[in-house]
Amino acid sequence: MKVNLSPEFTLPRDVVTKSSGSPRTFEEHLSAMTKIHLRERLDEELEAIFEQGRRLARSMNLSDLKKYRDMVANFLKLCIAGGLSCKEERLSLRYGRAKVLTIIKTVDQKLMALAEALLSENKDSIKVMALVDEIRGLLLDLYA
Repeated sequence: MKVNLSPEFTLPRDVVTKSSGSPRTFEEHLSAMTKIHLRERLDEELEAIFEQGRRLARSMNLSDLKKYRDMVANFLKLCIAGGLSCKEERLSLRYGRAKVLTIIKTVDQKLMALAEALLSENKDSIKVMALVDEIRGLLLDLYA
């Protein structure tokens, strides 16, 4: 059965366009907004981590260390879930060999060294502040 429509019920040909480009621009817009939201959230997390690091360097107690470690772990999870790449550092060793260290492993090692420094008999505040600053630099390297 064929239905004949009168010209007054159809759209003119110049008004009807194919929407092949629309989903792409929407996807680009959505991707850009997601990245902006992720960057804002990571900025907030970094600022909270830096403040907790300053608090840890002043107080040097285990509860602040635990909170600091949890905040760093949460930041790293956000980076990985958000699609930030795990950057690699290539270190040249003797005899031309190269050693590859990922920043996340390095952050974990520095956190362990920080815990050991706080648990030692003689708490060295300069060493604690240096480790907090090293971790801060590694997080900024990962974020940038």
